[in-house]
Amino acid sequence: MGYTWAGGWHKPDVDLVSLYIDQFPANDLARATAKQHGVPIYPSVEEALCLGGSKLAVDGIVIIGEHGDYPKNEQGQTLYPRYKFFKQAVKVLESSGRSVPIFNDKHLSTDWSQCAEMVSDSKRLQFPFMAGSSLPVTRRM
Repeated sequence: MGYTWAGGWHKPDVDLVSLYIDQFPANDLARATAKQHGVPIYPSVEEALCLGGSKLAVDGIVIIGEHGDYPKNEQGQTLYPRYKFFKQAVKVLESSGRSVPIFNDKHLSTDWSQCAEMVSDSKRLQFPFMAGSSLPVTRRM
């Protein structure tokens, strides 16, 4: 939809072409919003990145792995599937023989070795990799 910037409305410079959604809670908004905007929801990360085909068919990947009911570790940290989703995306990049930028919303993982592996994968496959919060450019409704 876009967001306000410098007193005006900024429309995104990218097109959202597919989604994978891990869980659908009772108050799910994803299905209706995706339908409203004509964005297909695929049953797996691989299918979303390949648009239902067998090769990578997108020019960038955004991983948002925090919406759902996930277990906690002994420190009380929620074990979001960011690393799992990332590794599934890397598998698609490897099998397709091409890389695209990946943005990981929030931190990478609660496990340092997984974080290091994610960075190592990005260097090995030579794709831009960034993590941080998308909230500063999220429209507040």
